[in-house]
Amino acid sequence: MSDTILIIDDEAAIRESLAGILVDEGFTPLTAASAEDGLQLLDEKDIRLILLDIWMPGMDGLEALKLIKQRFTLPVIMISGHGTIETAVQATRSGAYDFIEKPLSYDRTILSIRKGLQLAQLERDNQLLRENGPAAINIAGASPLIAHLRQQIERVAPTDAWVLIRGGHGTGKELVAQTIHRHSLRSKHPMVAVNCAAIPDELIESELFGHVKGAFTGATDNKKGKFDQANGSTLFLDEIGDMSLKSQAKVLRILQEQTFERVGGSKTIEVDVRVLAATNKNLEEEIEKGTFRADLFYRLNVVPIEVPDLADRREDIPLLVAEFVNQFSR
Repeated sequence: MSDTILIIDDEAAIRESLAGILVDEGFTPLTAASAEDGLQLLDEKDIRLILLDIWMPGMDGLEALKLIKQRFTLPVIMISGHGTIETAVQATRSGAYDFIEKPLSYDRTILSIRKGLQLAQLERDNQLLRENGPAAINIAGASPLIAHLRQQIERVAPTDAWVLIRGGHGTGKELVAQTIHRHSLRSKHPMVAVNCAAIPDELIESELFGHVKGAFTGATDNKKGKFDQANGSTLFLDEIGDMSLKSQAKVLRILQEQTFERVGGSKTIEVDVRVLAATNKNLEEEIEKGTFRADLFYRLNVVPIEVPDLADRREDIPLLVAEFVNQFSR
């Protein structure tokens, strides 16, 4: 089924030529000679994008654009034969996706339409993810081990206590962190996650603390780090046991002080961050070997949570299968 595109223009020749181009490109065109007629069609038809002339008798395009944006979530491309920079800026500020001057370029118009439709589809997909994503992710299972895990989460989630989540590969440590955050007082902000094992040692400081423009080769702009992004929220440090000793020392300092400086900067930045960490390693053994700092371990291990292996709760497998089927179906 092709996308329906509404053309609103008082010039019949423009409506006819645009409609012909759209048909050739596989779209379904609808036309209206006035903004008033176009608004009526929007109420009656499933429109995916609008081509809207600015200068029309009666209601002009800018006024119609404001009404459309109040009532619909659709990309609107403004077209005009008397375009000025001021008019283009005004249209963009009012929510127009693009601004094209007459005489219309065939290639430019089709390219703008396709990009506008792609953006609208992405926005619809993101809305569905926001509505269905977090609520669909649950800790499935009814075994005593999972019941105990849920009790631990319920107790610690409403607090600001730091949590060290331990368990083997694939046991669901990040899911536990997401659940703690979702039931915390910080849940109105997104949780910020960092995979400590995936960041090269020379980049960890910039990744966590950010940098200022010119701090090093390639630093062409100021950049906020993960601690900055997580201010007022939760920072999840995944695979903390794989972080180098050098990086551990830097992380320990900010965890102790809740202040830091960006790489290349001199300004001290204060943050309010709750830290959740996870590892599949035995950190006590790593401390004995000298590969993990004891002071960092005790700083993170305020509330320890152990995520059980599936081998220890086989009775949960049917419930897990049902949960996955539910997720994939949705």
